[in-house]
Amino acid sequence: MALTTFSGPVRSLGGFIEATQNETTGEFTNQLIISTTGQVLGTAKPPLFGLTATTRNTATTITYVKNVISINNYTGAAAQTVTLPAAESGVIVVHAQSVDTTGGTAKLIFDCAGTDVLATGSVFESRTTSAVTFDTSTAGETRLEYTPANAGTNLFSIGSYIYFTCVQNGTWQVSADLKSLGAGTTGAFAFAA
Repeated sequence: MALTTFSGPVRSLGGFIEATQNETTGEFTNQLIISTTGQVLGTAKPPLFGLTATTRNTATTITYVKNVISINNYTGAAAQTVTLPAAESGVIVVHAQSVDTTGGTAKLIFDCAGTDVLATGSVFESRTTSAVTFDTSTAGETRLEYTPANAGTNLFSIGSYIYFTCVQNGTWQVSADLKSLGAGTTGAFAFAA
């Protein structure tokens, strides 16, 4: 494709996609999408423009809906597995934490549907022995798991957000805004298969 410079506005009825091409295989990988609704999707957290918000009370299993902010009251008292919708290009899923996670040590798990995966090389903040650490996803991992401490010191608390964005069918990118009420020295996030 030729390099083109425009001096006026560029219009598209189907959104915009910026991609890179593997020189060996010729395969394209989407890096940035501007959807037809104005959402900018990429490797950073997405804007919340145009999304709706709904309360999703804690349950053993929940399925989140695309392009929705799911307000959830998980506390750590009981395990909860959230299944993400199909990873389709342009889709956003947001988990909004509505309460503190001081109720126990039961896991909160975000799990991909079907054959979807989390983007290889995704990095997520965590805590180990009160120190900041990071976990990095490897190929084929499909889950993000959070294990709180039964204490008021978790890094993931009321007002925290986890963002799942899809810029390429079948793959979720994940980012977060983590807020703690206390010291933020406990609570572990980890990727898993």
